[in-house]
Amino acid sequence: MLLATTFILRVGVIFCIMFVIWVIQRFYTFLYERYICDQVQMYVDLCSISNISVVVLSHVVYGYYIHGRAVHGSADSDMAEIVTSLKREEDNLCGRRGLGPDSDQQTFDMVVPILLRSNYNRITLPLRTRDISANRGQRNVDVEKQILAYCHINRLFSSFIDRSLDDIDYSIGDKLFLENLLDMEIREPPPGKGILYNDGGQSFENVLYYGNEWLLFTWDVILITMLDYSTEHFVFAVIIAWLINEVLIKSFSSWRCQKKCRREGSN
Repeated sequence: MLLATTFILRVGVIFCIMFVIWVIQRFYTFLYERYICDQVQMYVDLCSISNISVVVLSHVVYGYYIHGRAVHGSADSDMAEIVTSLKREEDNLCGRRGLGPDSDQQTFDMVVPILLRSNYNRITLPLRTRDISANRGQRNVDVEKQILAYCHINRLFSSFIDRSLDDIDYSIGDKLFLENLLDMEIREPPPGKGILYNDGGQSFENVLYYGNEWLLFTWDVILITMLDYSTEHFVFAVIIAWLINEVLIKSFSSWRCQKKCRREGSN
């Protein structure tokens, strides 16, 4: 009974220590992003200046959209023109960066129409069916097909955002309170209808390490608790947990790099 109680107390102490560290990190991150530099917002600004919009499909018909269309009409400018354009934007002498009229909202949660996803799957079919055993001449033909497929993908999503596709459209709105609470979509749009939800921030952080602090915090607490139970030494458990995280991160990065190299080599 004493041993069980001691273990429970150790778990409580570990959680309290980790939670305090997490709160300090979050407070520091808030101050840093608020008063020094917000790297994620800088990426959104870079997309606007570069005239590049980004679509991230984390699921089959769900993803994130960054509206990066330049309000100045073109990103092919020298430094003087860029500074002049930013000054005009600062003085409200040009349009706003947002997707909607008179809006600054650039990031969205996106429910992709099923018809759009079907067209996407049809276009990407040459990218998913590669013949590794083909000769060099055939591979050159495959590369041309892949380039053409990427161009069609770009044109498809550009036409979707511009509302120039037949029978495929979208609406812009806010999530319901219950949808925000449960972190899920309750409304199911028609096959040719999509929804872009105003996220109120940078919801695409969910596909980055940057946006999964609570999940990583939970993993660290569980890992350190298990190691502390095995070693009965908190400092030693923290060191082992740090080594395990470093090995996992490097292994995952190496695996992703090798996978990409094999994929490029098959072209």
